Amino acid sequence: MKRNQVTTQDVEKWWDENPFTLGVATNNYKENDLVGRKPIEQMDKKYFSEINRKFRKHHGRFVQGEGKPLLSNLIDYSFLKGKKVLDIAVGTGLHSVAFAEEGADVTAIDLTNFAILQARKNFEEQGLEGEVIKMDAQDMKFPDETFHFVNAWGCLMHMPDTERAINEIYRVLKPKGRALAYMYNRNSWPFWFNIFLLRGILLGGIIRFRGNINQLTSRYSDGSHKEGNMLTKFFTGKEVESIFRKAGFSGVEVFPLQIEHEADHWPMRRFPVFKYLPKRIKFWITKRWGYGLIIKATK
Repeated sequence: MKRNQVTTQDVEKWWDENPFTLGVATNNYKENDLVGRKPIEQMDKKYFSEINRKFRKHHGRFVQGEGKPLLSNLIDYSFLKGKKVLDIAVGTGLHSVAFAEEGADVTAIDLTNFAILQARKNFEEQGLEGEVIKMDAQDMKFPDETFHFVNAWGCLMHMPDTERAINEIYRVLKPKGRALAYMYNRNSWPFWFNIFLLRGILLGGIIRFRGNINQLTSRYSDGSHKEGNMLTKFFTGKEVESIFRKAGFSGVEVFPLQIEHEADHWPMRRFPVFKYLPKRIKFWITKRWGYGLIIKATK
């Protein structure tokens, strides 16, 4: 798979063929094998409910409490009620539906045709309203200061021009508007041990990809069982904060996503010796070296 000078069209094609469905579309939940397609006409409430369940199970109580709305520990839903919300890279429509259920006026965008159809089907199955549009987040067609809140969960690190997308988020937000994002953490145990040391140095990935770290992370992150995806970038917390502040955000908070069971798979799934550590130690480890970064920003 060629990853030199990856274009937005390359990224669109890969994700259209390999949509992120948490393995529900293929009944597969192997490590990083969370992509797959299911015919749109076969999607029903049960299908979307299973995706919701797996998201909750994977992210745990740090993200939302039992029976609470998705991401409710990270989002003030009272702020969203009756407000205009933009969901970038809508995917299955999981987050957009949650926002709509809590009374938000939701607009969702995605690069891929499959995601657009899937999200629209989710809204239909839930009996909710939401506008779902095919659009590139790096070049949004919305007027300035359109939205009160923008969600960019798990997508900015797959874009060729991440900084431009963040600038666009700032542009379309109203004054005092808020943004939430999730990106991959370069200062994480999975990056330094599983990708850089194990795959990069010991298995020769650094040589094979001629020192191109983005090619290495693209190969061994999302879609690794399909020889990787077109583009996945990892960022340090300081890098992310700098990009958001450079875009104009006045308030920026960046911290690792704490997933309680994440350390149970370390140092690697075949030899998960970390799972025998006391819970408080595993929690401390993921709090500092978790796979993902949460970004909360205010315009």
